[in-house]
Amino acid sequence: MEIKVEGSRRNRKFVEAILPSMVTQLKLDRCQKALLILIRLYDECENNEGMTLDLSAVTGAYLVVIKPKRKLKEIALTLAHEMVHVKQLAKGTLKTTKNGVQVWAGKRFSKNTAYLSRPWEIEAFSKQELILRRAIEE
Repeated sequence: MEIKVEGSRRNRKFVEAILPSMVTQLKLDRCQKALLILIRLYDECENNEGMTLDLSAVTGAYLVVIKPKRKLKEIALTLAHEMVHVKQLAKGTLKTTKNGVQVWAGKRFSKNTAYLSRPWEIEAFSKQELILRRAIEE
């Protein structure tokens, strides 16, 4: 997996240090798609701490955006959460249709599905702490 991280020097260096462990833990080492991680303000990310977009059909890459005005541990936790979404997309478990409808394991979910009721969010929240802990220990 080709990876590029953009953000302040401090944030970029920190993410670059813990990201290899996360990629390995999530078995993304052999993923043929690129990953761009932006640690900066992004209008679409206004109400969230981070977000993941599947741009692979157009650019061959996944885009992860993380808000920058946070403590390093918070950036890392958000990164771990978003990397679970990258894994879900790479594996094909999570897909987004052209109309923005999200499909999880073949089941369509409306945009009105409560955030914490979405199975891809349940999985990401359940794994983020463990992924982060292992990444920091390595």
